[in-house]
Amino acid sequence: MSWNEHISSLEKSGGVTKAAIMGQDGSTWAITEGWRIEESEVKALMAGLSNSAAFQESGVTVAGVRYIFIGGTQDFIRAKKGQTGLHVSKTEKALIVGYYEDPIQPGKCSQEVEKFADYLKGLQY
Repeated sequence: MSWNEHISSLEKSGGVTKAAIMGQDGSTWAITEGWRIEESEVKALMAGLSNSAAFQESGVTVAGVRYIFIGGTQDFIRAKKGQTGLHVSKTEKALIVGYYEDPIQPGKCSQEVEKFADYLKGLQY
């Protein structure tokens, strides 16, 4: 299955409106058509996974939109803005970014992104 097919699968899951598979270096492996995540945003996500203090102060920015940082660990980030939000999960080599909007619930987005991240971790990606 190609990276683009994985994006399509995430979108069809009912838990993700838009998705991206990014290299930890900021490169784009696959992304929902028409959505753009900057390399600098990926680097900020990677830094925030190690130390979330910056997110607590200024939020999380993805695709040019600033979200309120809800929480996270060294493996994931959750952020929200109004009726939309993000779940970002880190694997060995990638970041999986899932975006949702109402009526999708945050937990459903988290579940789908984490399930895909676990799949990639199993393949050592």
